[in-house]
Amino acid sequence: MSVLWETVSPPTAAGGTGGSGTRVITEVLSCAGVFMGSRLNRAGDALDMADFDWRWGKTYLAAELAGEAPPLARMEAELPSSLRDHLEGHDASVGAWGWKHPHAYLLLPWLDSVVPRLRFVHLVRDGRRVARSRNQKQQLHYSGVVFGAQADAWDEQVRAIRFWSWANARAADYGERCMQDRYLRVRFEDICAHPQATCRELIAFALDGRAPSEEVVARAAELVREPPPLEPQAAERAQLLEEAGGDGLRRFGYL
Repeated sequence: MSVLWETVSPPTAAGGTGGSGTRVITEVLSCAGVFMGSRLNRAGDALDMADFDWRWGKTYLAAELAGEAPPLARMEAELPSSLRDHLEGHDASVGAWGWKHPHAYLLLPWLDSVVPRLRFVHLVRDGRRVARSRNQKQQLHYSGVVFGAQADAWDEQVRAIRFWSWANARAADYGERCMQDRYLRVRFEDICAHPQATCRELIAFALDGRAPSEEVVARAAELVREPPPLEPQAAERAQLLEEAGGDGLRRFGYL
């Protein structure tokens, strides 16, 4: 791998399904002094890393799911350039750094294989809410690769929650099995319900176990905003989503 990894501290990456509220990860970690990128969009996505994910994510997943060899050498050769652009103006040898782009959880096994001592924050949000989000770019981009042509016949919200269940289970399986204490899964609902405790945990994780000051924790917690509730769904529609995403909803504590 590139000599880049010999000159930087281990990063913290973050991701999750589109519509899960991953912006809060960028806001909380930035508040604690973690450098999250030289170019960010309004959602807190690291644009240089997002460009990489959009360029390679579908190709990587399609090959992996088909039992074929992904273009790992080309991906590995391109990653340092994207990271150098991401780190422009920041000395990553002395300060904590990372990035957030939702798609990163889909590339997690590969990222963990090429980024030494990577830490990963996996944000999960109730799949029924995610299925009703206006942010469906991720699942529209990847659903055909994951589910094949049958995905086109599914109701949009059903497809969304099936993708949510599949993608989050895949990331959780890998993180729990292979990364252990370098993997942190956080529910968006827990950040909203317990902002100080959850922000403290997030920041300490990104700082490699160093406890943040209570002043930093308090400032970070003030950034957490619980979104307004959605309009109630008809019982039949709610049941349809629970059946379609049941495995994931049960696993992550939503049923």
